Amino acid sequence: MTSSKYAALKLMRERHPQEAADQAVTTVPKAPEEPRRRVGRPPGKRSNPDYQQVTVLLHGQTYLEARKRLLDERKEASTLINELLDAWLKG
Repeated sequence: MTSSKYAALKLMRERHPQEAADQAVTTVPKAPEEPRRRVGRPPGKRSNPDYQQVTVLLHGQTYLEARKRLLDERKEASTLINELLDAWLKG
């Protein structure tokens, strides 16, 4: 029994160095590496310097109804508030 996991490979290379070198040269070339995707969530608004976090107090029933409608429209509250403030500033 060999003393290590790679002892047999080492012995093979020592006995047949030219054959081992030929095998190394004739290996299949690697495919070009694709850019690695980052692990985890994509960056969001919190890490975007164009956005500023604010806190507002809203009437509970108004916010509840707005959340229901936003869910139906698949829209975020911050998007709605941005649209409303932009329209208000332009008017």
